[in-house]
Amino acid sequence: MAWGVATIAEFGWKLGGELPPLSAHSGAKLRLIETYLQNYFPATLVSHAQDRQRITLVDGFCGGGRFSDAGELIRGTPLLFLDAVNKAQEKANVGRTKSLTIDAEYHFVDSKKDHVDFLREELTKEGHLAAIGNSIFLHHAKFEVVFPDICRRIEQRTRGGVGRSIFLLDQKGYSDVAFETVRKILQFSAGECILTFAVGWLIDYLTEKPQTVNRLAPIEISEDQLREFLRHKGEHGGRYVIQRLLLRHISGMTGAKFQSPFFLRSKEARKDLWLVHLSNHLKARNVMVDSHWLINNQSLHQGHGGLEMLGFNPNLDPGNAPDFWFGPKDEEVMKDRLADDFLRRIRDTHGDAPVSYGDFVTSIANETPARLSDIDKVTALLVGEKELDLRNEANSPKRTSSPIYRDTIGISQQTRLWPARAL
Repeated sequence: MAWGVATIAEFGWKLGGELPPLSAHSGAKLRLIETYLQNYFPATLVSHAQDRQRITLVDGFCGGGRFSDAGELIRGTPLLFLDAVNKAQEKANVGRTKSLTIDAEYHFVDSKKDHVDFLREELTKEGHLAAIGNSIFLHHAKFEVVFPDICRRIEQRTRGGVGRSIFLLDQKGYSDVAFETVRKILQFSAGECILTFAVGWLIDYLTEKPQTVNRLAPIEISEDQLREFLRHKGEHGGRYVIQRLLLRHISGMTGAKFQSPFFLRSKEARKDLWLVHLSNHLKARNVMVDSHWLINNQSLHQGHGGLEMLGFNPNLDPGNAPDFWFGPKDEEVMKDRLADDFLRRIRDTHGDAPVSYGDFVTSIANETPARLSDIDKVTALLVGEKELDLRNEANSPKRTSSPIYRDTIGISQQTRLWPARAL
């Protein structure tokens, strides 16, 4: 396999057996998911009038719930889900006069009975026996088989179109989860999907053989697209080009308005494993991007951090795309790139016409590893340098350079009259 490491499926969990060792990419993945969950609830539980938040948490390839790392017990994603909800409810109720209940339902799915039995025992040890069959549901089945039943449960729990759901789909390769399934997940009012995608494995095993076409069918890659990928595969920088084409394909075929696909750092995995977050909500996307920054040096983007993720930067040699590790130096380069890219994008797309700042942010969010706070800071810098004109809802110049989504921005009159910044 392209990952270059043993997979969970090869050694697995079994009652009375040894715990699976934690691989490098699994460790990075667990840290990212834990960080995301820790930040998800504070970002979404914002109303103090709220007394109940319904959420369904689904782990479609759950495993046994624990790993071993040099003798240390490491909690797997099912236990991380339970921990996150308990901590979030406790934290959210600090200082509240009206208590909040996070009404969570959990679905843990695995095709191997030994894995489900092992997880059941771990949950029992943790004191969750009474919840099994009530709020915690264990499924010995393939995820795609049990998915319709989980959907019905989510629909029953949704009230007035309100109800959140997070699907963690930690597949082994790239086609165990069909894009049709992801589309259905994103149709829920606040549905999100965290999907592992072995992009390197896909590229390494591209051929014109019929079995390749069949293997790509669940992710809806056509024969014409396959031929295009094969044409690029042999070119200088071909992997970078194929990755960009795949990103656009994932975005288009899943219907996700927002996505954040970054590699998980692993010497063994050779930078070929994406963790893709897909949602229709900008706030959720920002929480995931912020999580990559919080575990910096564990996540990887290829590029400088400007508006380059879903397109091709003519100034960037695809065969020599720099590694971006979400660190302080990367942040500095990213902001410089974004300043130039913002001016170019506004000038090329809108000319002299002002544009809603909220619309502008929404239009570029998928194209950069920047957080929303980074985008605000770069915009404020350009306003302060008189390169962008910032106006309020009444179309009056703002006294502050800090933008809000109701404002409008445009190329300033001074920039129109003087030579443009070197782009």
